[in-house]
This record gives sequence, C-alpha cells and structure tokens, in this order.
Amino acid sequence: MSEERAVIAQILRRTTFGPRPGGVEPMLGLGAEGVVTAVLAAPPVSPGVPRFDEESDDDAAGPLAVWLQAMRHPAAGVHEKLVWFWHAHLTSSHEKVDSWSLMWDQHLLLRRHALGNFRELLDAVTVDAAMLRYLDGDGSDTAAPNENYGRELMELFALGRGAYTQADVRAAATALAGWSVGEDLRVRFDRGSAPDRPVTLLGRPVSGARDVVDAICDHPACARFVAGSLYRFFVGAEPAPERLDALAQVFRAANLEISVLVSAILHDDSFPAGARPRYPIEWVVAALSACGIDDAATAYDALTALGQVPFAPPSVAGWPAGTQWLAPSCAVARSALAVQAPALPEIAGAADPVAAAFARAGLYQVSATTADAARELHDQLRGREPLQRSAVLLGAVLAAPEFALA
Repeated sequence: MSEERAVIAQILRRTTFGPRPGGVEPMLGLGAEGVVTAVLAAPPVSPGVPRFDEESDDDAAGPLAVWLQAMRHPAAGVHEKLVWFWHAHLTSSHEKVDSWSLMWDQHLLLRRHALGNFRELLDAVTVDAAMLRYLDGDGSDTAAPNENYGRELMELFALGRGAYTQADVRAAATALAGWSVGEDLRVRFDRGSAPDRPVTLLGRPVSGARDVVDAICDHPACARFVAGSLYRFFVGAEPAPERLDALAQVFRAANLEISVLVSAILHDDSFPAGARPRYPIEWVVAALSACGIDDAATAYDALTALGQVPFAPPSVAGWPAGTQWLAPSCAVARSALAVQAPALPEIAGAADPVAAAFARAGLYQVSATTADAARELHDQLRGREPLQRSAVLLGAVLAAPEFALA
C-alpha cells in the first residue's frame, strides 16, 4: 500500500502543486494511468478576484495570494500546473509592467489558453498589454521598430536558437509595429505606425501580428521546441532524440493542441520515472499545505528566500531549472515554515507522530537514512513540549531530500 501511495504522490507532485494532505487516498486503486487521466480531466480552477495594491506584493487578497489559493485548491489538476508553466515560459514582470491590472489580465489569458491551442495562445499574448509593455512593443513604430519581442518570440518562446536569423528579427519587429497601450490600459493598433507592405520572415511574406505568429508556428522547429520545453518541465530530463521527434509529430498532427501534447508526455510508459528538483513555487505550495498555512505574507517571504516569486521573473528567460534550489543555504527557509504550523496538533496527537509528519508531507517511501534520522530526532526531543517537538520534526521532514524532489 505504501508503494501505491508513493506512486500516486509522485504523479501529483509532477502534475499538480500537491499532493495535499489527504489527497492521495481518494486515488487509491486507480493505478498510475488512472491518476494521470484524472489530473488531465480535472476542470480548471476559477480563481477569485484579487485586490490590486501596487505597493504590496504580499497583500492577503492580492494577485499572488489569489493564485496561490488556486494552486492549493483540492480540485486543481494539470491545468493549474500549465498556468505556471506558461507564466514561466511567456514571461512578464510586474516590476516593469507596473500594473497589477495588466498582469492579472495576462494571467487570465494564460488560464484560458493553458491547455488550448499554442497558435492561439501565442497570437493572444503577442498583443497582450502586459507583454507589449514588458518587451517594449508598446509604441513600436515601423520607422524604428523595437526588436525585443520579435527576438524573444523566436528564441525563447517558440523556435529556439539557430532557427532564425537577425534579418528575421528585424522583419518580425517591423511586422509587429503599430501596437500600443493607452493611459486607460487598453491596447490599440495604429495603422500609421505599422508597415505599409509585407516583409519577409522565415522565408514567407508577413504584414502583421497574426502573420508573424503563423510563420513561426508553421516553422518545423516550433513543434519540436515546445514539445522539448514541456517534456523537460514534466519529466526533468532531456528527451531522447527519437522521443522528441515522436512528440513533435504528435503536436504537429494535432494542429498544436497543447492538451494532446501534454497527454502524450504524461501517458508515456516511463512517466514519472526518476526525480527532478521541485521548483521553489512547487515546494512552497506543498509545504504550506503540509503545514496547514494559508497566509500570503508567509508564502511571499518563503518564495523570496528561495528566489522564485510569481509575477517577478529575474529575466525574460524566466527562472533557471536545476539543482540550485537544493542548496544547503536554502535549508533554513525550507524548515522555518513549520515553527508555528497549524498542523502541529494533528502530528503531536497522532499515534505515530513521525509517520503523521511524513504523511502530511505526502512522503510514503523515504530512504532508511531519512526515516532513521526523523525517528532519532523525535526520540531525542522526548523531554520537549509536544507541539515544539512536532515543529522540529515537521521542519526536518520539509528539509528532507525526498520532499525537495518531484
């Protein structure tokens, strides 16, 4: 039974921001394939309406708090994970956009298209007000077009390096000119600032934003690039060349429907083999659930300490993947959440507090080293007050190597 729970928990770690305490048991008996099917079929979560306070990132009713609530929602499936993926892939930053209203509109855009059609997603985000501000498309004129968005659109969003030339960057910038964001935050198109004749992009004539998106999405590199990006996100490794070829073909044949590609990745026999580091956002949301904490300021502090605050990417490339999130310097931030966790009475009152702490964290199979260390720690604290003892125990579990992995 512990092995079955461990498999379910790992799938939920990869495909959602869970598992939440108590979230594994309802899926017992489904098998790995059934769990994947369930998270794929889960309807999108509808987030609340945030309060826009430009001076406070940790507002208890602000965009970050509302999004974290959606991530932690018991019914959240893979759609919620894709909202995060696209936010980290098609990045914009509140610091530069300087409007929570525009950032939230973009967030809702990503929600609408998260498992939809990639061409439609790219078409929408290209003329999104937050993106226009973030990558300097706002006010770009054909006489001196800004190249930032055209370059990142091809390099980071859809094609990858080597699939385009500097001439293509200039052509994309020219074809994308004419869009602006007014003082009322509405997007406008000024034909007088746009090109009056087609330019050549990736070997074909284009004369506006939709033509640019079509030229890029039809390029042979597009399906392969997006398939590789999503594979690395879910699996945590580079796909074998033949596997990437197959996924790209699936994506192209489905006319770039994201849900079809994601299903092909998750239904592969090897999924979810191996382990990858949890991104800080994944770790913090899961740790908050394990602790029973629902507090935007606490979440913001933890995310800041670990270096991954939503709506604040370090660059247009988003947040780097890798093992830097597992550095010892992050251990204090990882364990500090447990100090006054609302879940401590439950752990302290359990017949087996150690097993209860692991269960709260969704860990059903850990190494002998981790298990022994937790029990020895609990035994060494016998003289301490029960809640204090449980806090140290839960902190140690949250800092365990197994909890840092998905």
